Amino acid sequence: MKRRSRIALLWLAVVLLAGCEATGDEAAAPDAWVTIRDARVAVEVVVNPKDQARGLGYRDSLAWDHGMLFEYDRPRFLSFWMKGMRFDLDIVWLRDERIVDIDHRVPWVESPNGPWPPISPASMVDLVLEVPAGYASSHGWRTGDRIRIERATRPAS
Repeated sequence: MKRRSRIALLWLAVVLLAGCEATGDEAAAPDAWVTIRDARVAVEVVVNPKDQARGLGYRDSLAWDHGMLFEYDRPRFLSFWMKGMRFDLDIVWLRDERIVDIDHRVPWVESPNGPWPPISPASMVDLVLEVPAGYASSHGWRTGDRIRIERATRPAS
């Protein structure tokens, strides 16, 4: 009887731990890490226009220390929208490895037909970092803060 109880408890622990694992996009290994002040964020890097247009849309959540980094080949004026979003974000606008603007707690808008109001920075940018709402202020990020990007190394295939 004790053996059955132990096996049942072990099985229950395995099931509970499996339910606690990251799901969806957070489970994948990050493409890079962005460090600002004392915060290190695991990021998915998007460079092609199709992936950039989708962004974090249609996902259910974003883990606290995770984000999406949009890379552009040259500085430009950008507008982002919240189409397909299901949660609020902080949008951190970057140029030359510094924060140039931050939009805090940008709300998602549930509307099948739009319009989704565009969000734009005060100046041209070459990178944009999206993190969960409240993340930037909880770490004290400010305009002028320097960023550091550390690329993930991938094994040769």
